Amino acid sequence: MFLADLPPWLLALLLAPFGLAFGSFANVLIHRLPMEDPAQRNVVTQPSHCPSCQARIRPWHNLPLVGWLILRGKCADCGWRIPGRYPLVELLGGLLFAASPWLFPFGTLIWFKGLVCGYALLVLFFTDLTEMILPDAIQFPLMALGILLTLPQLQWPEALVKVWLAPGHALQTLTFHNGLQPALLYRGFEPTVTWEQSLIGLAVGYGVPDLVNRLYKALRKTDGLGMGDFKMLAWLGAFWGWAPMLGILFLGAGLGAAVGVPLMLMRRSGGQTMLPFGCFLALATPIIVFFGRALWLGYLGVVS
Repeated sequence: MFLADLPPWLLALLLAPFGLAFGSFANVLIHRLPMEDPAQRNVVTQPSHCPSCQARIRPWHNLPLVGWLILRGKCADCGWRIPGRYPLVELLGGLLFAASPWLFPFGTLIWFKGLVCGYALLVLFFTDLTEMILPDAIQFPLMALGILLTLPQLQWPEALVKVWLAPGHALQTLTFHNGLQPALLYRGFEPTVTWEQSLIGLAVGYGVPDLVNRLYKALRKTDGLGMGDFKMLAWLGAFWGWAPMLGILFLGAGLGAAVGVPLMLMRRSGGQTMLPFGCFLALATPIIVFFGRALWLGYLGVVS
């Protein structure tokens, strides 16, 4: 691959504009997918429009980041203040794409998988944060994709691609290895996620939270987790296997407790404190994916 021979900084410059564009599309997904009307959820043929006055957005106003600056954060037709979430999501999309060749060997299956996972987490984080919904339209395809990504390594287990490290130095990496591989900023190597591990991760990712939720409901007479959280853990299990998925669940629960317990203590009246648990799962995922093994070994060292 010609692009694989380019240094990561140049790849980052080439990928960043695509990330900004995908970040702009992420805003469309975040806004439309939680809607109840199927026509309003259409993200393919329905043109971009102002959520307030429904006026069609002009092409130059739709440019990522630039359009928001030109409009000074307001709709050109009705003056509706555009939330700061819009440029933030676009910026995060650009950073995600730009950072990808530094964290994953470019042109490999794990680079594609990491990029898809990061983009999905970006969309789900802000959808859950703003609407308390994790859309099925995103999560069901990801469950199938997680399993499908385990198949190329069965057909081409020894396919190699060279990745630029420094002038005159390259690293040979497995093209279809379904696990982390060394890159410029990440030097670890994780075992491949097999189709068996993916299927188990899918089943356990849905089953364990469902069991926990049933126990919680028996004690508190209300749901502790939403169905969207089960599905999110299911596709994360299909992507990364059952062990990292459990790590994501426990770390996400810890992050949720760190936020939820103080909120409960500060409440002056009784009742439930609803938190977007998908946001905590999204924050926990990169930590576990990149550092989960080190954290687990560190924990074993402390308790032993």
